Amino acid sequence: MAEVFHERLKSPIPTRELERRAAELQKAMQKEQIDFLVSQNITQYLCGCNRYVSDTTAENNYPQSTILPADSPVRYIACSGPPLDLYPPSHLLRIGKPYDAAPYFSPFNYTNTWEGQFVARYAKENNAKKIAIAGYSMFYWNYYETIHELCPDLEIVDASSMFDDIRAIKSGDELEFVKKSAAVLDKTMEYVRAFAHAGVREYELRSRLQQMHASLGGEEQIIIIASAPQGEKLTPYSSFFQNRTLQAGDQLYVRLSCSGPGGFFTTIGRLFCVDQDPTPAMIADWEAALDAQDYLASKLVPGADPQAVFADYNKYLEDNGYCAVDGVFAYGQGYDNVERPSVQPGETMKIAADMSIAINTSLVDCCTAAYCADSYIIEGDGAKRITKALREVQRTY
Repeated sequence: MAEVFHERLKSPIPTRELERRAAELQKAMQKEQIDFLVSQNITQYLCGCNRYVSDTTAENNYPQSTILPADSPVRYIACSGPPLDLYPPSHLLRIGKPYDAAPYFSPFNYTNTWEGQFVARYAKENNAKKIAIAGYSMFYWNYYETIHELCPDLEIVDASSMFDDIRAIKSGDELEFVKKSAAVLDKTMEYVRAFAHAGVREYELRSRLQQMHASLGGEEQIIIIASAPQGEKLTPYSSFFQNRTLQAGDQLYVRLSCSGPGGFFTTIGRLFCVDQDPTPAMIADWEAALDAQDYLASKLVPGADPQAVFADYNKYLEDNGYCAVDGVFAYGQGYDNVERPSVQPGETMKIAADMSIAINTSLVDCCTAAYCADSYIIEGDGAKRITKALREVQRTY
């Protein structure tokens, strides 16, 4: 029988999936003798540890915390207070229950210890000896300091690697949501041809694409745009710098990194020619970018070492006359826009089946630049592309 959800839950993950995640994390915690796991979120883009545990998320830098005990359901700490309900609202929780709440906000420095006080109190109430923090690098420093000061004998460890090892491998339910996210991006990308015309500013194009993505059930949007006249090198820009006015004949590259229904991020990038047919040079550059992407994807097989893939791919670029890439060009995605594993020096997590991986290809030489991007799922025999939008330079109309 299909699970019935509250009408305010747009695309909830099945409760059985939340229970599976809790069980996997608790098994790992018990092995390490961790009494409870703490996570904190302030955005929907990075460090989605709370959503992984609860299928709820912080928004707009309003903090939200969860406490996952090693042997009981999750508890919630909220930035809220009466007469308002907690956030997330208590009647919409599907797993666990609220612990406490207070109106703490980072601009109010006198509230900086309040969130940590709740965790310290919980630790004392439950005689905790050892706790762990997920998303350690995103955890507010004053949050940590408050727990440490109030519980000086409490051992506090970084559980980020433990957490990453579990969430990097997607379950069957999660992979279905990843595929839905990719399908929404495919549909959103189709609208570039209708919206991108001479006289339109880049931010106006971004706004229309955000609207279409949301109307198709998507959640968060990160939209990168590069535009330039023919013969000039394309440079991608984030939203703050998207003010250029498109001209007829322009090269236009659009990359969507967005979370679809259910909150899972996927990525796609495509090249367009504004109001004119693409030139042979544009087509040649695009096809070279596709070749590079296909080469990189062929290396992402179960058991592959990301550091070895990084070196191999950069050799491919240099052998073909392009600049080596020092940045991150392939990485995991999930509730975070960027999560492990990443293809770069220092990454110790191997590529494995059922990972969701984004590839952002950048071919740059002294005169030109070409880009493309797609999302993949790692299967037993390698990476399978799940973004299906047309892989050719398209004219806008």
